[in-house]
Amino acid sequence: MIDLEWFRTFSAIYECNNITEASKKLNMTQPGVSKHLSALESHIGKKLFERTTRKLTPTEYGKFLYSQINTPLQQLQKVEYYSSQRVKKTRLSITIGCTLDFFNKELIDKIYAFDMYIVTVFGTEKELVEALEQGKIQLLVGVKKHNLYNHQFSYFKSEALALVSSASINTPDDIRKSDVRLIQWIQKQTWFVYDNDQADIKKFWINNFNKNPKIVPRYILPSYLNIIEVLKTNEGFSVVPKQFCEKESKNGLIKIHFESTKMTDQDLFYSYKSSNNNSKEIDEFISKMKKNYADKDNFS
Repeated sequence: MIDLEWFRTFSAIYECNNITEASKKLNMTQPGVSKHLSALESHIGKKLFERTTRKLTPTEYGKFLYSQINTPLQQLQKVEYYSSQRVKKTRLSITIGCTLDFFNKELIDKIYAFDMYIVTVFGTEKELVEALEQGKIQLLVGVKKHNLYNHQFSYFKSEALALVSSASINTPDDIRKSDVRLIQWIQKQTWFVYDNDQADIKKFWINNFNKNPKIVPRYILPSYLNIIEVLKTNEGFSVVPKQFCEKESKNGLIKIHFESTKMTDQDLFYSYKSSNNNSKEIDEFISKMKKNYADKDNFS
């Protein structure tokens, strides 16, 4: 599971191009900064900087990661500022868990205005479920149901799933005429998937084609937003939440297929342990989220 402080440290190194300067900016020791960077690189399996005697130069993946986390980190700094300006008030505090994708799409412009102390932990859904069970997190936000533990679920929202591909892929005309050949052709393409379980792909396939998919994924990326970024420059297919890719589709950067078929919805939930000492904090957070969405709907 990714520690948010690793992202803060990475961002400081990226902006300073130097471990020493980053340690001063963060008020940390140089070994501590280096340890955070090594932990992040080890977790994601990517080298983030090329090291020289004088400075650190970000790799291409380092540049991409910085572009993805810079805005969320700025928003989290707003959370800290908002809290520090009103420290005299008694506030509830809570540690929530969500995927980085979900934070970027659903929480980034909402929770910084909540009158609560909020710690956000990022990870894959499996990592977050384990963290909840171990008591490291009090509430998961925007996760799918599971039966691993006796956790409670409260409905949050539904999101539509879409079959997408890179914009450069054109379906052969002769294949379009046969649903069987079309499905076979799509299944043989290069596939980018969210996880090994392929739950979202199976759900889409059964709903639209009344059968299980026969897909051998080439790449597994536990981030829908990363999958969409990859499809903008590499040929392949995936199934992702439609809300994540509507802008790219409108701008012709990727394609959404089967617009005319019936909608495939995926339910997301709040999740918390059945036995917990944070029911007040959980209820308060969920209440504020519901009010935020209600206010948004009324404004619209």
